[in-house]
Amino acid sequence: MQRDDAKVPTNPRVFALRFTSMNRLSPVPPPPAPGRFPSGWRARLGRDPVPILLREGSPALSARVRRDLIDDEEAPGPAELVTYPEVKAFLRKQEASGAFPAKPPEKGLGSPKFVRAVATIRALERLADFGLGAEHAAVEKAADVLLSSQAKDGGIVDLALGETADARTKSVALHFHGWALAALCRTGYDADPRIAKGFNFLQASRQADGGWAWRGVRTDSAARPSSHLVTGMALRAFAASPSRKTSREAKRAAELLATRFLQPDRYPDRKAATYWEQLSEPRFYTDVLDALDGVTAVGLGKENSGVRTAEAYLRGRQNPDGLWYPGGPVRPGAPREAPAPKDREAARWLTVRVLIVLRRVN
Repeated sequence: MQRDDAKVPTNPRVFALRFTSMNRLSPVPPPPAPGRFPSGWRARLGRDPVPILLREGSPALSARVRRDLIDDEEAPGPAELVTYPEVKAFLRKQEASGAFPAKPPEKGLGSPKFVRAVATIRALERLADFGLGAEHAAVEKAADVLLSSQAKDGGIVDLALGETADARTKSVALHFHGWALAALCRTGYDADPRIAKGFNFLQASRQADGGWAWRGVRTDSAARPSSHLVTGMALRAFAASPSRKTSREAKRAAELLATRFLQPDRYPDRKAATYWEQLSEPRFYTDVLDALDGVTAVGLGKENSGVRTAEAYLRGRQNPDGLWYPGGPVRPGAPREAPAPKDREAARWLTVRVLIVLRRVN
């Protein structure tokens, strides 16, 4: 004979509902679902910023998080990205020539041609951040602006500078030339013959130690030591090139740069060691994040002491709110002010770049 208690449901939710219907009591809510905690490299952070980025970020930024940090196969593609207000507003800034207007900090860097080229490099970088590539007309036009002044030796003539912004141009600035190649490779031009010529120019101008210095301005001798400012920006080109990032030349330059983390430069341009700590968004000159990005993209990992030093420093720069902010570190004892909305927007984009590097390292 079957016992009455055998008919009592074992599911507490079912039992609660049946008890409610019989006795007119309030329903018993189900137990809360266990919280989800980050694992792996994200668990090592002081605070996981990915949920913050997805919750607060613009659609374009959220798309990059989904694409580059959580490997979402359904992340928006170019056809959807160009419909976002942020992307549409950015594309409207492009001039009929294909160039992008310079911002105030760029206008004092050199000649109008140089300034226009630098502004276009930065625009290509942002288009790559958005997820747009060579198939988009705006990217193609911007790339043509940079490559239209390429000389037979592969150098981008519009990126020539003198000893000062107002001085007569003397030679192509190798750090900006490397940055231009990086932006072009990021947007899908790696296999373009003009890019190969640009890399040949970069290779022909390297120092004997495997890095780069500002040839024709700071030195005329390959025997002089390289500059970490110039080397870091030149290495961006290899880091962004799928066909060159694992080359012997790239690794040699990365190993050299990794010995310079948080050290003074050998040349007067941004010589002080504190320049390493000035995190920029969008990126510009070599800083600790940019250099760590470059050296790890070409294959260096935690077996390298310089990588460990830079990674620990960068991890320590996380703000209590979970984000990384542009500029220098907050000194001990200094008051922390609430960031302005504009600063927090830049911090979100910077944080994505930091997380991409930390994920690679770990």
